Amino acid sequence: MQDLLQGVQPATRFHVRQSQWSEEKTQVVDETTVALMVNGAHYVTVALTPIDLQAWVVGFLAGEGVVRQPQDLTIFRWYPEEGQLWVRVPGYRRDPNSHARYLGSCCGQSRPAFLERAEKVLVPSEIAITPQQLQRGFAALNAWSQTQRSGGLHVAGLADMSGQLVLTSADVGRHNALDKVFGQGLCRPEFSFSDHIVLFSGRLSAEIIAKVARMGCAIVASNAAPTSLGIKLAGQLGITAVAFLRQEELSIFSHVERVQCPGDGVWEMKERG
Repeated sequence: MQDLLQGVQPATRFHVRQSQWSEEKTQVVDETTVALMVNGAHYVTVALTPIDLQAWVVGFLAGEGVVRQPQDLTIFRWYPEEGQLWVRVPGYRRDPNSHARYLGSCCGQSRPAFLERAEKVLVPSEIAITPQQLQRGFAALNAWSQTQRSGGLHVAGLADMSGQLVLTSADVGRHNALDKVFGQGLCRPEFSFSDHIVLFSGRLSAEIIAKVARMGCAIVASNAAPTSLGIKLAGQLGITAVAFLRQEELSIFSHVERVQCPGDGVWEMKERG
């Protein structure tokens, strides 16, 4: 797993607790702007945490439809002093009408075409999982995230169907964290996304659901909230969206049939006012 201490920087804070002031050493998440250059041209500038960058490039460009596999990248160069990543993708020709753009760490791509492409992706799957397995996987992801104390890193992971954590990634931006874990999986020969679940620390927005669909994963679970468009898209794409995941509870917003109910019977639904 990635050493998360590489993704934070030391800082000093003046802290108030019960009217008492104290000066303390702490950690803050490392956020920097990186310009991605594809075939010598500026493709995008992204605010991210500069760890696991090769996995981010692979996952991000796969989500963009620029590459399909890591082997499509023949050159990868990182120049930290200039804040530039240079990659070469033989055969790629950018749309002359498109322009380089800036992606903040808190936002996704915010382009209609992104969701339009996502609507063509359907994730059929017969897999099933229990609430306990989801909670086990997220507890492992949370324990890993606590190896640093910045409080500012989003984390993402892939777990197998037993809830065993397989891959992890982190970044100041939730989209970047998911791109990184996507790239890690693509870099593993014959890795199967379809029999793994996505564990995620951010909101389940429509763009996050679209990324999960492109990965080919049928279940995504987060400790955060979903959005209305995220729920709608998850239903359309065949994705089970689990939110508000806690040690003792969780909420399922789409395709509940993949989460096995307690015991051998049918889910017992109780109205709560």
